[in-house]
Amino acid sequence: MGTAPLTHVLRGRWGVRTSRRRHSVELGDFGRRLPSHDRGEISVYDALVRRFLRPRLAEFAAPGLVFGPDGEPGWTDVLPAAADVNIVRGTEPSEPELAAAATVDWVVLDRALQWVPDMTEALETVVGRLRPEAALVTFFTGMARAEPENRAPLWTVAPYAARRLHEVRPELERVEVEQYGNVTLALAWIYRLPATDLTERELAAVDPAYPVLVAVTASKRGGGG
Repeated sequence: MGTAPLTHVLRGRWGVRTSRRRHSVELGDFGRRLPSHDRGEISVYDALVRRFLRPRLAEFAAPGLVFGPDGEPGWTDVLPAAADVNIVRGTEPSEPELAAAATVDWVVLDRALQWVPDMTEALETVVGRLRPEAALVTFFTGMARAEPENRAPLWTVAPYAARRLHEVRPELERVEVEQYGNVTLALAWIYRLPATDLTERELAAVDPAYPVLVAVTASKRGGGG
């Protein structure tokens, strides 16, 4: 007596069926199918930084300093018009540029730490120059995307790692971490789709598994701290 093929047994016992229909996967296009390399368009990252900043704009009316890889970050237009902001391009600021951190009320590290081999040392250097009670804001991307070699970051940073990086610095206090992003925004960021092709609902939704933007706020302890 022959033995029935295993596939027949499974079909009879559990109702397993194999479909002969070919399936297709619709990936979606967020309004377009080609990536954008137009620097004039708003990236998902810049849109999320703006979302982070808007409730805090009063805190940025004082003189401040931005360190980052871009000469003019795409989110600075949301800052108060009267804000006195000095933007330092590059991830390895010179000694005079670092010294300027002691003269301002706030410093933003705009993905600057992600381009250096030792983030801990780089953060220590900047924090050491801050004046007491100055505010520090550090932005990271938690999702990687393809970049030209001269712009490729060394790291992506998860929210818990960003918190740990700052909390181990004894000079800092009131460390808070926020994250922004979801699977739609992660794909749009990776494939360079501009934020203008996304809806407000898509930009507002937060999924902890897809941290496109990780934002850390902290302040330097006062002279007596």
